Amino acid sequence: MTREDLRKGCLERLNKRALEHPAGHQGKLAARYLLRCSNGDVAELMFEKGPNSVTNLWVAERRVSELLEKPELQFRHAPASALFVSQDKEGKPKYGRHSALKPMNELAFEDLVCFRISTLGELDRILEYLAD
Repeated sequence: MTREDLRKGCLERLNKRALEHPAGHQGKLAARYLLRCSNGDVAELMFEKGPNSVTNLWVAERRVSELLEKPELQFRHAPASALFVSQDKEGKPKYGRHSALKPMNELAFEDLVCFRISTLGELDRILEYLAD
């Protein structure tokens, strides 16, 4: 499966299982979603869909902590403590994450996990875990 086929497949699955976030999608770079959980809660998700980016899915770490114990999933932590630690050219603190996360209430300033999606099965597994 090519990277473009994987990206399209991920977007198809996300569009079927989740609702578009009230902030909308971010043009060609990111898709923002709300996923309803079985307990009635709603989880925010952000999928990087840019043509040159890897297929990353951003989720609040507190929602997937048990899933992180599975060695077959590739991910990286994005702690809130790393926000605003670097500066722009004018010396102002920089946000330090994908700009599409900033308007999302749950994802903007929490500890996050960024899953690198390699197969549609991995995405399905994460979505099923979140929904349960």
